Amino acid sequence: MDSIGYVPYDKNMKTSKANFQIVRHWRDRILVSDPGFSRLRQASQVTLTVISAVLSMYVLVNLFGNGQIIASILAGVLGLIGTLIVNFSDDSTNQKKITTGLLGASSVAAITLGAVLSLLGHVVDFALVAIIFIAFYLQRFGPRYFGIGMVAFITVYISSLLNVGFSQLPWLYGSIAMGVAYAFLFNFYIFRDQPGRVLKRSMKAFHIQTGVTLDLVIAIINRSNSLGRGFKGLERDITKLNEYAMMVSGQLASTDPSDVWPGVRKDQLRLYLFDTEMLIETLATVVKRLEKLDVLRQSDVRELLLRVVWSLREVLQNEYDPSHLQQAQDQLRKLRKEVHRLESDHDDVEEWLYLLRRIESIVTHVVNGMKELQQARRINPDGQESDETNSDTEEQNDEKEEEGEDEEGGLQPTTKGAIQAVIAASVCVVLGYILSPAHQYWTVLSAFVVLLGTGSVGRTLVKALQRVAGTLFGAIAGFGLAVYVSGPAYEETILVFLCVFMAFYFLSVSYALMVFWITMLLSLMYDLLLGGISEQLLQARVVDTLVGAAVGWIVSAFVFPKRTRDEVGDTMVEFLSELKQYVNRYLDEFVQDGVTRNMTDTLFDLDQKLQEARDSGKTLRRQPGSLARTGIERRLTALNAMNYYAKHLIASTSRESRLEVDQAVRDTLKHIETSLTDNIEALCKLMKDESASVWDLEKEREIIERSPDDSLSPSLRQERFIHDLYYVWRINQALVHLAKDLGAEVKSESEKNAQIS
Repeated sequence: MDSIGYVPYDKNMKTSKANFQIVRHWRDRILVSDPGFSRLRQASQVTLTVISAVLSMYVLVNLFGNGQIIASILAGVLGLIGTLIVNFSDDSTNQKKITTGLLGASSVAAITLGAVLSLLGHVVDFALVAIIFIAFYLQRFGPRYFGIGMVAFITVYISSLLNVGFSQLPWLYGSIAMGVAYAFLFNFYIFRDQPGRVLKRSMKAFHIQTGVTLDLVIAIINRSNSLGRGFKGLERDITKLNEYAMMVSGQLASTDPSDVWPGVRKDQLRLYLFDTEMLIETLATVVKRLEKLDVLRQSDVRELLLRVVWSLREVLQNEYDPSHLQQAQDQLRKLRKEVHRLESDHDDVEEWLYLLRRIESIVTHVVNGMKELQQARRINPDGQESDETNSDTEEQNDEKEEEGEDEEGGLQPTTKGAIQAVIAASVCVVLGYILSPAHQYWTVLSAFVVLLGTGSVGRTLVKALQRVAGTLFGAIAGFGLAVYVSGPAYEETILVFLCVFMAFYFLSVSYALMVFWITMLLSLMYDLLLGGISEQLLQARVVDTLVGAAVGWIVSAFVFPKRTRDEVGDTMVEFLSELKQYVNRYLDEFVQDGVTRNMTDTLFDLDQKLQEARDSGKTLRRQPGSLARTGIERRLTALNAMNYYAKHLIASTSRESRLEVDQAVRDTLKHIETSLTDNIEALCKLMKDESASVWDLEKEREIIERSPDDSLSPSLRQERFIHDLYYVWRINQALVHLAKDLGAEVKSESEKNAQIS
């Protein structure tokens, strides 16, 4: 083992080395909890923007004004919203700059409107409802317009809450300019968007997570409990690695990796990500199976796997060392030699030898991919464009076309959302005056936020419960904290900024945690502004939040309701549509020119669609037995299998050119492609409760696997041809199985021919 370094958690390892490896493992696990430090960066940016805007405006109003605290608050609010909305609403820097200016203009118009309408009684109520409708409706034109409407709503809300008069407007205009200016400064200069740096940090996080996961694989092979985690922990680590891979792949749409690593193309980096992810998934499956078959008790097999995995652990690091790649190649050669020896010398190992062949296949892809990346970095390309660029462009065009389509049978989702929001806001205005006349818009704000970004009744309910829970516990903690630190104002001010940081650090982790810290922030703010905070005020805050969240959920349940089952079904249909295009592209490689193309972009899209389906079904998982009753669990299981087989079409098959086949085989492949397309479309119909039938393709498989060798190119062996199509049959079997479960009739080729006759 000394030739490649030591293996972590080995029973014979010295205690100091073992402890070092355990410490490194947990250090890495902490580092990957925030991939690329994106949450830390976002929370720091928001907090510094708010601090700068608030303190700058506070100094100005105390030096030249009458000490109006509202100006400082509004500056902080504009800085906060300007930082967040701009980063989520636009893609290019120029678009973000335009949106930042539009946010300021929207706030100026809204604060003026609020001052005018404050003289007209309840007219301001109608204005708020109208702004809510416009904000939701304009989402169809892009997130930017919703952000502009949201800023207008919050500005009118603040002006109404604090009874802004005309005499205060000049200072408030200045505070808006201050907040927007700081948002502009931090967004585009201090924390300016540098896609290359973000990609580099994300890749580092991906490599760290890879190392953490491989450490656990090594511990399992060694049968060590040093990490206190088993196969369940390994599954969680693989899921997280998949998320990181999708995150990096998504960044490649707007970032050229050659700007970071000269010579590296998008398609190369995507393939590297995919191979690494598939390597670890394959290792997990193989090790689990070998453990079940009790093969890991054999010291020679265990030592062989340890050497291979440890050499990969050293290769798949952020800092590249050429010696590590050489060591991995040496271990790969030893693995091949051992597989060949077992094939020839042992007749009783066939039950598990194929597992070692699978590892050999995927390790070969990873090592070759790493070698190509390093060669590409040493030799800059001549500016040749890959198919990846065209693929990205086509995907963007497809997305634009999809966004422009109307929903079948009526109103667009944005229009439905706007109507829901108007009804909820109108009801909440009335209830607000009844429950809390002094804070009549708390219920409106709660309903507004609950309806935001929820596509189904189930998701709205979950968000409503999270908001109520976060508000309740945040109010209790905030009240206690305000009482405890009631002293110098600077102490509470520091705590306010700390709450801002914590709220936006946990924004992408948990909505309930974010609401908890925001409620604590508001409790401290009320204590600062009002000179004290009462239990009655916090009680009113909790009750109003509960009422507003309940109204939002009830409206979503009865006005244009979208069931969680329907939302899950829609995402499943989208997954199947992606799968159809992917399988067709794969088969076209045999039917058309025989060129092997990099299709990892589509595989990451499949992962994304499948994850959306899982996320949509989370609300049903909270109800015991609901997934089983609706049949969604069976559908998700089948889609998981299809996704797994689709990945292995690339991961476990040859990547040499798909050389030409004769016309008879080509015609059969075309027929298979057509039948698979029909089956996927039939399954989509079945998921919409329509009737359909599917083809089993067993006859076609028999034709392919019994085709004579002379029907293929001389360099394309029959064994390889059959292997390259193996997972196509598995995909169709999963399709047919699920379709049959949903009530479809399964037909064979002979029945199809009879129909044609």
